[in-house]
Amino acid sequence: MEIARRRLFYRKQDLQLAWEGLPRTQGIFGAFRHLPHPPREALTEAGHFLGGALLSSGFRIFKNGGLPLLERRTGPLIEEILLRSSPNLEGEPFLPVRVYLHLSHVGLQDVRLRYWRPASRAPSGLACMDLGQLEFPPCWVIWNVGIDNQVLIELVDWVLRLALPWFDLFEDKLELKRALFRGVVPGLDLDRTLELVLAEFGPIEAIRFLNECVMPDSSLGPKVREATSRIHNAVAIGRIGPDPAWNIATIASAHCLM
Repeated sequence: MEIARRRLFYRKQDLQLAWEGLPRTQGIFGAFRHLPHPPREALTEAGHFLGGALLSSGFRIFKNGGLPLLERRTGPLIEEILLRSSPNLEGEPFLPVRVYLHLSHVGLQDVRLRYWRPASRAPSGLACMDLGQLEFPPCWVIWNVGIDNQVLIELVDWVLRLALPWFDLFEDKLELKRALFRGVVPGLDLDRTLELVLAEFGPIEAIRFLNECVMPDSSLGPKVREATSRIHNAVAIGRIGPDPAWNIATIASAHCLM
């Protein structure tokens, strides 16, 4: 019986069921017990294989709580690729693995100091997502490593084709500004985009972003305006939460953009 090297999920609930509630497969895959790599060794091997392939691109491999982490630092950017194994293993001859992309910008700490509570804990994180979210259409992917080396070759190929261009975009300021104003940067919502515009291009460009990309929206614009009014009149406290409109108003009020 053939085991799929990568499994794609287009609904988050399907992903969670496969990732957190993997069924027992001991009887189904008993024929594959001859495979040479125990699951935990397969994770380490995958990390080193990917790290070797990305060495020339400036990535270095570390351990994050025992998990393989590849990191590259360019200016204010911290780019990370993390391999995480499934929390539920039932003796499978392979290891289900997901690939996470993390992007931080140290300038975001200064931007967030004005409204983060407590200010001393203002984070630098900008985006975090599954590698599959860069595919078209976006999806979530589980890689079954440890089957054969072809899995690792395919993993490297997908990272080179999707993750590196995404990271590289944030290093090209001119193209990044264009993409931010067009709203075509995967992994960023509007409030994170506004923070990044502030960090990279300053308040004048942030005001332009608000005027051109946020306020003309007939649904979002009035909500931001109303939230900003409440914050300015001390009816409510600006604070980051789950509501993008409120977050935008909080950022804009803290930096006097509106």
